[in-house]
Amino acid sequence: MSALELRPDEQRVERELDAHWFGPARAESSGGAPDLITASWERCRALGVDPEGGISTVILPPDELEKRRTASSRLLRVAEPLMSSLYEVVAGSGHVIVLVDSDGYVLSATGDPSVLESARAVNFVPGVRWTERLVGTTAIGIALASGRPAQVAGEEHFCRAHRAWTCSAAPIRDPAGGVLGALNVSGLGTRPHRHTLGMVVATARAIENQLGVEKALADLALASKYQAAIVEHISDGLLTVDAEGRVTYMNSAGGRILGVDHKAVVGQHVSDIVDFRPVILNVIKTGEGYIDREFVVNSKRGALHFIKSAVPIRDEHGRLTGVVDVFREIRRVRRLVHYMVGAFANFTFDDIIGDAPAMREAKRLAETAAKTSSNVLILGESGTGKEMFAQAIHNASAVKDGPFVAINCAAIPRELVESELFGYEKGAFTGARASGHPGKFELASGGTILLDEIGEMSLDVQAKLLRVLQERRITRVGGDVVLPVDARVVAASNRDLAHDVAEGNFRQDLYYRLNVFTITVPPLRERKSDIPILVRHFLEKVGRKLGKESVKVTPQAMNILVGHDWPGNVRELENVVERTLAVISGDTLDVEHLPGYLRERHGAPQGAPDQASATAALEVWSLAEAERRAVEAALAAYGGNVSRAAKALGISRNTLYCKMRKFGISTGDLPGAIGGEATGVVI
Repeated sequence: MSALELRPDEQRVERELDAHWFGPARAESSGGAPDLITASWERCRALGVDPEGGISTVILPPDELEKRRTASSRLLRVAEPLMSSLYEVVAGSGHVIVLVDSDGYVLSATGDPSVLESARAVNFVPGVRWTERLVGTTAIGIALASGRPAQVAGEEHFCRAHRAWTCSAAPIRDPAGGVLGALNVSGLGTRPHRHTLGMVVATARAIENQLGVEKALADLALASKYQAAIVEHISDGLLTVDAEGRVTYMNSAGGRILGVDHKAVVGQHVSDIVDFRPVILNVIKTGEGYIDREFVVNSKRGALHFIKSAVPIRDEHGRLTGVVDVFREIRRVRRLVHYMVGAFANFTFDDIIGDAPAMREAKRLAETAAKTSSNVLILGESGTGKEMFAQAIHNASAVKDGPFVAINCAAIPRELVESELFGYEKGAFTGARASGHPGKFELASGGTILLDEIGEMSLDVQAKLLRVLQERRITRVGGDVVLPVDARVVAASNRDLAHDVAEGNFRQDLYYRLNVFTITVPPLRERKSDIPILVRHFLEKVGRKLGKESVKVTPQAMNILVGHDWPGNVRELENVVERTLAVISGDTLDVEHLPGYLRERHGAPQGAPDQASATAALEVWSLAEAERRAVEAALAAYGGNVSRAAKALGISRNTLYCKMRKFGISTGDLPGAIGGEATGVVI
């Protein structure tokens, strides 16, 4: 609809006005425009308007008028040029053109000087309020009250002061339909011109249309700003190309990732801005996109490793018009994974408790190693806290903000160790994930990887590990793409690796590659002076958890604790303290509260065996039950140390792990042990 076209209701009003003023139905008409005037008169009577009055005295001072104009600045900006255009049409014909806001205040007026002077005589000036309550029936009052165009002439005015005038007004609505104000044309004379209201309505419609266009443009600009803010502040790269492969947009993150000026590349072909064949060209060629697919491309800047999504854009006819390409650096994906799965180190050197000379030396070496990027080898028996040292080294190093990934080499089936360390491509072996899988070295890139119980690693995997340490690159199992890795390596073992090297069970070159810094964590039996300190620490730590914070240890009980050799080391000691605190009811931990195996080994008095114990001694077990009890007894005797328990049982470590899974045995449930090496025990 053009600016000069009238809506159906406006056309009807114009026809009714023609009939009222220029046809025989003027006196007899009972509906339409005359009805608007009748309704206005009724409102004026109800409001108590004086027919002999009609001169509004509500006139804003200049500063208040300026505030009103400022509040309606958008309306004025659009309306005043159109008011000037309308005046060019009616100039010299004795008319004044007025714009009022929704409250009836005159915001702007233009017209013939003589008519403006006559209008001033009835206070029809900028700043005056022109409503039915103040001036009676007028076209402005009707337009604001009814929301419809109106024309009022001569005697139709309720107040005598305005009966020398004819006025035509139309409401102006915002894009949402609300009334912003009204446009009015007034002139001296009592007979209206046939087309005056039509011009007013058309101009009001033009104002509304322009306001709608400006609103649409403003909404579009705002949406564009939101979109720009989103794409410019996401850390993923975003690239759009047309059907020919020319870049139509790239965000700043995309420019940073690809090493180009994201603004300068717009208009260039995507293959001209990088030194490799862009994968997005395949999407343009085939029309098929993808979601979260992994890509590694080789460029002069090295291997670029992405997770990418590409979405084809089509027109209403299904023709490809472009592609949206989103690419994320793999290291960002890894950081998110590490955050979600908790691949970070919890402990620092402040958490390592111990004042024995051997312990102080171990901490000193570890703190020195943390300041370098060299490989570290941590040696010590199970339960001494080797992983805790590894975590403390990580948290004191330059890569503390990176991931900390720990892998127990002994707990993984031999045939899967390589794929766990280095990852695998899809279809690499039976049971492999269809999408492939990154290895621990990839996940640890930018941080630290702990290879726990590295002495259990097979010689062939040792050879591949050596190559990774030398070249700082890996190739996934079943793949041929070389991926750079930048992970600091900390290895740990409870074996005598030097002896294993001499026996040919551990590669000498790998041993020396790892053995840049060697830290030996002493067993608890070699630092018995630390036992009272540790006991008090565990009493406080576990006591807070159990609500038993005031428990004290008797000298007799402490003598037994200090005299024990603790084959499970600190892990076993913490387990004993926790289990003992759980069962005592008072605030004193005495000999009688200690586990029976400790009292027995140290000659403490034993309680008389009860009937249940005597009956159990005569019980006959099945072979499976006997096997289960033998496994539990061996693990308990050696404080959860799987290697020593397996040796005592005369079986391999892997066989012992299988039997533990078979019988549902966890080292954390056994006397003197609370789990595997990676339990994060405070020592």
